[in-house]
Amino acid sequence: MLKGFRDTVRIEELRQLLRQSDVHVVLVWLLPRELTALYPILRERKNFSLVADDWWIQPHWFMREAEYVFFRKYEGIALRRGQTAFVTERQPPWIMNPAPHFGWYTNLAAALRLPALAISPAVNAWNFFRRRSEPVDPGRYIFSPFPLEAVNVPILDEPRQFDFANTGSSCGIWFMRDPFVSYHYTCANLYYDRQILTDAVARLEGRPFTFYDCRREPHDRQRLPYAEYQRMNQRARFLIATGGLQDASVPKFLEYACVGTPMIGRRLPFEYPWLDDCLVPVDIDDASLAPERLKPRLQTALDQYSGLREKCLGWRDRLLKLYDVHNLLDMVQGQIDGKPVPPGYLRGGTTATPEPEKADHRT
Repeated sequence: MLKGFRDTVRIEELRQLLRQSDVHVVLVWLLPRELTALYPILRERKNFSLVADDWWIQPHWFMREAEYVFFRKYEGIALRRGQTAFVTERQPPWIMNPAPHFGWYTNLAAALRLPALAISPAVNAWNFFRRRSEPVDPGRYIFSPFPLEAVNVPILDEPRQFDFANTGSSCGIWFMRDPFVSYHYTCANLYYDRQILTDAVARLEGRPFTFYDCRREPHDRQRLPYAEYQRMNQRARFLIATGGLQDASVPKFLEYACVGTPMIGRRLPFEYPWLDDCLVPVDIDDASLAPERLKPRLQTALDQYSGLREKCLGWRDRLLKLYDVHNLLDMVQGQIDGKPVPPGYLRGGTTATPEPEKADHRT
């Protein structure tokens, strides 16, 4: 376990360990600067794979040279297969507004947003050649979703205090390092869809709906402590949920469904087919979010609440089994052996079968 890119003691321990063994290394939960610190060790040795969570921020050398890339979010595979674009619907605004998430990182992103846009044509031209250096090989791309444990989604005896609630961030900012993604999205708020949906629901607070928004908490509590996050997820009849403009399969969808709280927001194009039973879809456009159109949509959702809650609870045991870590490891090995992703994870028509040339490899 590294404590960061400045953790020179453990990096040196890792260097010595890798020199003494040719064991295959799987890199997990490492930030770009931590991966960069490991580059001198792996440059000559290689023989590694990479688990990519927010895959669009990973240094390209690691994505290109890894024997396997384990994508937590399927859209990274879909984009490399040519099945989608990084953002397919509403685009983020040109100007980054950090409110109410003021902090050094968000303030820096706001300052760098326009410079990033200015240099994006040059970076995108360079990305054209970087993409050519990474021939698309579906056999290298393995779908490996986030696991889920029952202990992290306990069903609590909490009163339904709010009609609607937002318990997630509405500000997601990254520096784009993957050449398959336009640099145009650097320092943009990719959770802009969640932001404008939350703002639209907030305008209807007291007219007649009750509403909770974690963004109103003091600055140091806008990221709720996990125990409080669990409680607030069960004090609302509906939770706002989207995967961001990039349609990422964030774990919140699973966490909300497993505690019996249905959602309003946007479906995902490739993952979570069960979400159709647990989410009331809302279009994220100016017309649909206008109070006169959103208000009846929210009222209809409340009228359907009891049935949707029962459907969420009906999915709980199945989801805990689907996303059990041992089942997921079996699914990963199956893909490496050339088998398709089993039913239940991807929507019908989504292709997720590795190429046969990788079928004999083992992890």
